[in-house]
Amino acid sequence: MDEYLINLIDRMSETTDRNMEVGYDSSKTISWKAFREAESVENTDFVPQLIIFINNEKDKKKRDKAYFILGHLAKNTSSVKALDYLIDRIHKETDKYIISSLLDRIAEIKKPSGTDLQPLIQAIKSDKWLIRHSAIQSLNYSSDSVAETALIEILNSSDDPYNLTYTNATLNRIGTLRAIPYLEKHLKSRKRDVKDSAQYAIEEIKKRYN
Repeated sequence: MDEYLINLIDRMSETTDRNMEVGYDSSKTISWKAFREAESVENTDFVPQLIIFINNEKDKKKRDKAYFILGHLAKNTSSVKALDYLIDRIHKETDKYIISSLLDRIAEIKKPSGTDLQPLIQAIKSDKWLIRHSAIQSLNYSSDSVAETALIEILNSSDDPYNLTYTNATLNRIGTLRAIPYLEKHLKSRKRDVKDSAQYAIEEIKKRYN
């Protein structure tokens, strides 16, 4: 792998300069600066290198750093190869924190029509709330109607206020007029976040289609 990527992952993993005393400024640490640097990576030559690295790396923390870089690289360059690989990795990781973080990266990437969203939809059904909530948000920037259908199913079947709020927020961005009747059912919710997020979603959808 390119020496730059090895060095970047090492810097993202650096902990020796952390100081938890009062007045400590984490934004001056090596790792914080490295993460900000990783957010701006745009060299698509790194995509196959990161894929090989992740496939072979046994240290889950290093894989997590590589996912972070690859996720932002996919976001910055619209690399379909990187996006498809990240989605494919969801069912191959077992640590809930790694999976949730991976889904958070996917949430920021535009998903063109034809993208295999089934791993994301399956993750929505996880019994672990950390994964479930990230999976709901991972459908952001999806072009296929299957994403909206999966979200509508949540509105119809779930009474968990967090599931509903995250679903409303995602439909706020990708929902069509088809979703409005299902969102309207939650306008009388006793949970303010559910009610307000449903109202905001309806308003945004109407703006898009008026």
